[in-house]
Amino acid sequence: MITQLTNLNLIKKELTANTKAEVFDELAQMLFENSRISSKADFLTDIAARESIGVTSTDGIAYPHSKSKAVIEPAIAVGVKANGIDYDDEDGIKPTVFFMIASPDNGADHHIYVLQELFGKFSEEFIENIHNAKDEDQILTILINS
Repeated sequence: MITQLTNLNLIKKELTANTKAEVFDELAQMLFENSRISSKADFLTDIAARESIGVTSTDGIAYPHSKSKAVIEPAIAVGVKANGIDYDDEDGIKPTVFFMIASPDNGADHHIYVLQELFGKFSEEFIENIHNAKDEDQILTILINS
């Protein structure tokens, strides 16, 4: 499923963001520029509403997600920040790899299936491989082959 939801234009090896809000904005901008969402502002409002329920981060990986009317086509935007971002998560580990999951409002449990597939990939080796990737193309290969 992940291979159908992301591509090289939705992956950024080096995020410029320095805060959680900036990460969300940067990833949502990629979704908007690639016509996966119709409104960045509306989508970010939905992401913030989901985050208010509980933080979406564990063991150095963040997975902000939302079902949203702004989603034109389901997608995953991927970003990496080598030194991590303070995410206000309970485990105190700053996420360094970010997966923003955009699911259509009428998509039933689409985001659940995506999260299950992603969680199946999460490991120290997976994170290390993403950090060691030289570019977005290698990150995409890691996502496909993990």
